[in-house]
Amino acid sequence: EDYKDRLKSGEHLNPDQLEAVEKYEEVLHNLEFAKELQKTFSGLSLDLLKAQKKAQRREHMLKLEAEKKKLRTILQVQYVLQNLTQEHVQKDFKGGLNGAVYLPSKELDYLIKFSKLTCPERNESLRQTLEGSTV
Repeated sequence: EDYKDRLKSGEHLNPDQLEAVEKYEEVLHNLEFAKELQKTFSGLSLDLLKAQKKAQRREHMLKLEAEKKKLRTILQVQYVLQNLTQEHVQKDFKGGLNGAVYLPSKELDYLIKFSKLTCPERNESLRQTLEGSTV
């Protein structure tokens, strides 16, 4: 703009300065284009960040659901194993009664031992303490 003003006032400009005056409109246009590009890139960047956060939340929820499913399975297996320690359940398996599959005594004993190893017995005093604290 200064070179334009000097040229209008009749001052002599060197070739570089004259070229700058000639390219003035082009430079302004390029600056405007650069501003628009910057706005577009900023918007795209924000959209990308939102998409990444959404994907992270979705992944986190999927992990939580998988953990819940694992825990449910573990609890179901523990429930089954704990029931194997009951006399009437053992009789049903030994005789193949009440819908239970027949299991030889040796295999049933293995399952009972496994049950005792994997399902710790609840301490009666601990259970009473917990029940007392909830009342």
